[in-house]
Amino acid sequence: MEDPHAPIARFLRERRESAGLTRTALGAIAGVSPALIQKIEQGTRTPTLEALTALCDGLAIPDPFREHLVSLSLSHRYDKPAPVEAVVPATERKLLDSITHPASLQVFPTFDVLAINAAWARQFPRLAPGTTLLEWMLLDPAARSVVMEWERQIHASVFSFRMTSPGLVPQARIDEIVASCSRAPEWERLWTTEPQPPYGIDDPELLVRDVDTAEPTTLAMHNLDFALPRRNWSLVVLVPKTTA
Repeated sequence: MEDPHAPIARFLRERRESAGLTRTALGAIAGVSPALIQKIEQGTRTPTLEALTALCDGLAIPDPFREHLVSLSLSHRYDKPAPVEAVVPATERKLLDSITHPASLQVFPTFDVLAINAAWARQFPRLAPGTTLLEWMLLDPAARSVVMEWERQIHASVFSFRMTSPGLVPQARIDEIVASCSRAPEWERLWTTEPQPPYGIDDPELLVRDVDTAEPTTLAMHNLDFALPRRNWSLVVLVPKTTA
């Protein structure tokens, strides 16, 4: 875990500027003094949980991003990160193979793919272990055919990576992914702009071209964490979303 001050400061500053608010205006909305907001944004003061909650309310920060900021602010006191595993155990590979829908094991927020099942391999050609979702979507031509609404999906993914990686991911790894993705002509625009809300992170779904029918299919995305034993990866399962 890297120093949480800088990523918290940058996140809150960018959200305030994106909302078009001065520190005085945000202070009036959130009930936090402009002087304290300045110190938080400069990284010289870690906000209390109460101040952070008030600022998140004032900036209308979505719950997943809010939880990310809270975990950063408490990480050095309470959080013990999951042990970093180098190899996916055979039992978890069997779990993947037992799922009939597309499923993978991924590390967030870098979207590193560690293992996949057969349904995933069929639906997402070459989005295989050793790749990242960002690199596949930006650099593999198959992605633009498979993923419908490609622009919206990749912009949201890049935004999530940019906003949540600092403080959780070593800077060298962030730089490595950025260097790879920057080969895509759209990268600079995607990296330096914010997608239009809603970001789709509260109820994530993916619109794809079905591998069998070629018809548009909406897949509900389930990101499931391992509790016992704790892992540094998540189980991602994509299930067709039926209409009521």
